[in-house]
Amino acid sequence: MDSITFVPALSMAGMAVSMLVSLAAAVAALIYGKKKLGAQIVSFFVGVGTFMLFVNVLESLLHNLIYPTALGQKIWNNTLLYALYGAALAALFEETGRIFAAKTFLCRRNDPANAFMYGAGHGGIEAILVGTVAQISNLSLAATVNAGKAGELLATLSGAQYDSAVQQLGALCQTPSPNFFLAGFERVCAIAFHISVSMILFRGLRERKAGLVALCYGLHFALDAIIPLVSSAFGVYAAEAFCTASVLLVVLLALRISPLPKKEEEAEV
Repeated sequence: MDSITFVPALSMAGMAVSMLVSLAAAVAALIYGKKKLGAQIVSFFVGVGTFMLFVNVLESLLHNLIYPTALGQKIWNNTLLYALYGAALAALFEETGRIFAAKTFLCRRNDPANAFMYGAGHGGIEAILVGTVAQISNLSLAATVNAGKAGELLATLSGAQYDSAVQQLGALCQTPSPNFFLAGFERVCAIAFHISVSMILFRGLRERKAGLVALCYGLHFALDAIIPLVSSAFGVYAAEAFCTASVLLVVLLALRISPLPKKEEEAEV
């Protein structure tokens, strides 16, 4: 309880900015895909649905089965194992979800424009859940702490829920304020990454180039594994710098492998 003191106004401002940036980035990607590329809106919502199924349902189910076990506890308490485990499952479920969507719902809409739109939906819903919804929750908890009602909130909890809540509230108070502003920027990078790997993977499937499909699995695994390790070793700012540079390279690679069409151009099928 000693760590639960007061959430600075600058931290709350960072939460609000990240909340809005995450939502705006998702909406901007949708509008750009529709207005500038002429992509189908349905591709965006296929991305949303695929993310929800493969990440929020299937991947979460596997996590819930593994974490209570002795192996799960070993992974949880080891930074390297946790980074490798999380990256492997993220790459497996998210890239396999992309293949599933491209082979089923988007089998006739697998051109670069609709690949962009799929990635916008996939990354956009993640940004809304991880960025917007999470920051709304953080703002609500911060207001509770600053109103002096943290004790009332914790009194309703017990056991693991109590410990988790104390840790979360303490983090809101102790985390440096600038870090909260980074959350929104991180979501923008994530959307750009998901759009890029969608464009690469869809081309790989269109042209039956297994190497491009494997590249997407590899890129996803490498980025998700290295970022937490860099953060643990060198701090969050080094991790964000590495993430930004890596995503920029992936974006440039995607544009080279699968150039985006102009709206007036006939979509490649």
